[in-house]
Amino acid sequence: MSHLYKLVKNTNEKMTEAFGKWYARPVYTGTLDLNGIAELIQRNSTAKKSDALAVLTEMVEVISDALKASQRVKIDGFGTFKIGMSSKGADDVKKFNIAENLKGVHVLFQPEEDVDKATKKRTKRLLKGLSFAPAASLVNVKEVEERGKEEGEVNP
Repeated sequence: MSHLYKLVKNTNEKMTEAFGKWYARPVYTGTLDLNGIAELIQRNSTAKKSDALAVLTEMVEVISDALKASQRVKIDGFGTFKIGMSSKGADDVKKFNIAENLKGVHVLFQPEEDVDKATKKRTKRLLKGLSFAPAASLVNVKEVEERGKEEGEVNP
């Protein structure tokens, strides 16, 4: 199965080197939620959907609790979650106040990687075997062209 993409023309004149060039952008056909994951686990294993859903729901809570407790969470074969922060600088260490200087907190995810020993090239394990197909081959091309014009894009 291939990941779908569409071509988008850069119309930002401020990006002089990229202006007018075409770039690939991913196309998503839906969202797989926790319930859907549980259904697939049931289909692909001996676990019942309700059991899989219970474990997955608890996993989300455990990950959340671990992140709040200043821990990284590593799921072998998948990747690592951790907390990231952005803050405004303070002129002096004594003047730093978390309530005033903290701008935001976010979750970072680093997918697990495999490293080719010969080339030292890193490959995200989740993306191994990934291939691509143009989305236009699965939809009405005229509709895509019209939609592109509405969005300020012109498809070739």
